[in-house]
Amino acid sequence: MVQSALLCENISADQFGLLLNKYEGLLESTSSAKPTKPGQKTLAELDEFRYETAVKLFRSEKPQHAMQHDDVKSLVEWKLRHGKFRPTLMKLVTSNDEDVVAETIAGAMSAYWKAPDASKALDGIARLKGIGPATASLLLSVHDPDRVIFFSDEAYYWLCHDAKPCPLKYNAKEYRDLDSSAQKLVERLGVNATDIERVAFVVMRKNHDDAISPRPESPPPVSQRRRTTASGERGQKRKFQGGSKDITPPRLRRSQRGKT
Repeated sequence: MVQSALLCENISADQFGLLLNKYEGLLESTSSAKPTKPGQKTLAELDEFRYETAVKLFRSEKPQHAMQHDDVKSLVEWKLRHGKFRPTLMKLVTSNDEDVVAETIAGAMSAYWKAPDASKALDGIARLKGIGPATASLLLSVHDPDRVIFFSDEAYYWLCHDAKPCPLKYNAKEYRDLDSSAQKLVERLGVNATDIERVAFVVMRKNHDDAISPRPESPPPVSQRRRTTASGERGQKRKFQGGSKDITPPRLRRSQRGKT
């Protein structure tokens, strides 16, 4: 279980900052554990595109350039590698016409900046094949990272379900609940939505008891260490009962709609 102090309604600004600082190291270890095919970008490289390059390119009402089909595919690849892999999703996203992708996103963003409403913007972007509320929120979040949170499993579990995994439908109602919870944390701690997403990833993926600089443990007394018996066999090692367990979200069935 997640420590009570690390639940979203209890977490302090200092704890939030410590957890945020652990994201990069956790991502690097996750990336190293996921082999890549020749010519394929690593998760760490995709993560840099998602959180740095894409934000620089698309952030604000007047971005450096409009989002194109290749940009969408890169973000979707990050989503699939960063979270649950869905084998049909990229094929559906790739099947969209390039001009339609650019026009659809440009139209949704134009309406969003006139009247910032994440739910309406998601509806506009989700007209594309393979793009549901979760993926649409990812595309929207790089345009407005301060206010728009990406609908990741970890973010929903932490903000809306007491940091406990649960089945998700990836629908508009769930995103509204996520957005509402995220905005409360934004206002309480003065943080941005994208950082909340990364902290949620750390909380749900990392050993929670070790998340905030624990004291180093002293070695056990000699009398408690394993000893070798006269016959050369080692004494039975006691099963450790303390500590915490990593929380890994259960594998969920794929949406029959083929879009998230």
